[in-house]
Amino acid sequence: MGAWLAHTFAASRDRKNKRREQRIAFLIEAYRRLEFISNRPSLTDAKPIESAVADIQLFGSPSQIQLVRTFVREFASTRSASLDPILEALRKDLRAELQLESDPEEKLLFLRYTPKTEE
Repeated sequence: MGAWLAHTFAASRDRKNKRREQRIAFLIEAYRRLEFISNRPSLTDAKPIESAVADIQLFGSPSQIQLVRTFVREFASTRSASLDPILEALRKDLRAELQLESDPEEKLLFLRYTPKTEE
């Protein structure tokens, strides 16, 4: 009986850990897609943002989902919206989930390089 209970608890723990790992992987990838597209002069391909929004709605926390909904509604009505609140929330939550130290500034910086064109 003890061996069966130990196996049951271990199997349950393993399933929980696997779900956690998959959730984290999807949210990290969503973060990367949103960060890549954020603060650029123009949106040339909407697929990454559409995919990231879908992943966050599926795997995100309730507060992350609410931020995505706010973004989607604003983007739909004005054709423009900031991804910063979503990115900041994802970054903060993922760092906590991965047991990484929090960033005291918590403000994201974006590096966007545009090469000079030769005239």
